[in-house]
Amino acid sequence: MVLWLLDGAADSLVLRAAAQGADFAAADPEHPFIKNPLTWKRDKIVQEAVFTGAPVVCEDIENDPRVSNSVREYFRGKATRKYLTIPTLVAGRVKGFVGVRHGERLPYRPEEIELAQALAHQAMFAIQLNEFAEQGREAAVLGERNRLARDIHDTLAQGFTGVIMQLEAAEDVMPDGVPDEAVDHLHRAGQLARRSLTEARRSVHALRPEALQRFNFWDALKGIIKNTTAGTALRTSFGVRGGAPDFPSSWQENLMHIGQEALTNTLKYAHAQNFETHLVCNAKEVRLEFSDDGDGFKLRDGHDGMGLTGMRERAEQMGGKLTIASSRKKGTKITLILPSNGKSVSKKAKPADAG
Repeated sequence: MVLWLLDGAADSLVLRAAAQGADFAAADPEHPFIKNPLTWKRDKIVQEAVFTGAPVVCEDIENDPRVSNSVREYFRGKATRKYLTIPTLVAGRVKGFVGVRHGERLPYRPEEIELAQALAHQAMFAIQLNEFAEQGREAAVLGERNRLARDIHDTLAQGFTGVIMQLEAAEDVMPDGVPDEAVDHLHRAGQLARRSLTEARRSVHALRPEALQRFNFWDALKGIIKNTTAGTALRTSFGVRGGAPDFPSSWQENLMHIGQEALTNTLKYAHAQNFETHLVCNAKEVRLEFSDDGDGFKLRDGHDGMGLTGMRERAEQMGGKLTIASSRKKGTKITLILPSNGKSVSKKAKPADAG
């Protein structure tokens, strides 16, 4: 038995669960719907189930003209002779389907099809409950992040602003003849306070990324990179192939933070002239790359530094892999690879753009 869900944005299929007998089974990478999530459109049996919302029975895979060639070839290798396709509905709308296949057996009886429908509805109900629980957890996390952002703004940011004002006032009333060392200490204190204020504001922005409320992560990331580098000597460029994915909000925030950290490292340490950002999406994976032509650095075993550990942790939270390639005087390239067959699937492709 296999449960497939429809992704409306990409008009493709996503494998949600598979079972062999009473045990869960791993996804088969050779299944035609996994090799190409758009293949389902060429299978008339699946089309019929999705568009009618009713179960469809195939009693003879070899001779049923509704079965696509790729599905027939795949099932032939699995000794499958017949199968049921049962749509799963939510509020009367088809959200996916359950496929049940068999070898040699008697024709499907009406009561068997009815039982399969009931089990399919129960599976969809369980998925809905899980999604509701996940939404509740995300809402709780978002609420806590907003509280932290308010606390940082109301305490640290405002406190540093007060310290800066007092230091500036002290400089204004400083009498003549004050030792140069005292003046230098006062200036350094002001500089430290301003840096700390900048970091406090950056933390507030990181906890509450307002850009994501107006754009998807790709447009928001481009906007942040352009705004951050405005007025600097660093030239930026952007490229996208396959379209920006519709990621969950938690993933979008992680990607924003990874991009911000990559750019921050380039600005602080690389002395680079160019910073490139590329997004490549296909049916199997999403690849996000950041590269510069700066000084580079030597990777150290067991110690990343410069925020790279946090970037790796964010990648792992999404089930992705982060790789870093850098060497002295040859620049740095950071590559993040994410699976595209989970809750995130690409939208329609758009041509590459430049920044």
